Amino acid sequence: MQVALGIFLSEMFVALLCFYGLSGFFTAPNFQVVFTGAAAVAILFLGVKSAFGKNHALPEIKVSASASVYRGFFLNIINPFVMLLWVSVIATLSVGHSTHTEPGKTMILIELISILVTLLALDLGKVYLSDYIGKKLSNGVYSLVNRYFGFILMAIGLYFAYHFVVLLSAWYATTSGLH
Repeated sequence: MQVALGIFLSEMFVALLCFYGLSGFFTAPNFQVVFTGAAAVAILFLGVKSAFGKNHALPEIKVSASASVYRGFFLNIINPFVMLLWVSVIATLSVGHSTHTEPGKTMILIELISILVTLLALDLGKVYLSDYIGKKLSNGVYSLVNRYFGFILMAIGLYFAYHFVVLLSAWYATTSGLH
């Protein structure tokens, strides 16, 4: 439950940053290069750890509530799609509303909050289902699922690494005067 709260808080944090005008920062080439590289490394690390880790037994971890919130928050923040999602959502919500008037900003904020509440409800549903399914899994099935998702994370990390190289070469070409 606390992990879902951490994910919700990170979604709200990024959404509010975009709402208050930092979406231009998130779409800046310098930020995209650095963030894509960091995300690629983090996701590759998580994938390798999941796929090739030695202990694939069901975890019996007792973690404090605050540690679970932090974990959910930071795992969601390193996901580059979160930034892209909220920049796109704010741009879409802004269509038809004036961002220079209070009524327009209020309508965008109300729609934004309704989307965030819906995401929280979906995350809480996922927590309930994962808890339910987790009680039904054996250690063998858990190990296979963990390895499977580790390979998926590695593929996603390689995808981001590829985009990091593409962004880095494009950034280098524009900053060095090459076209």
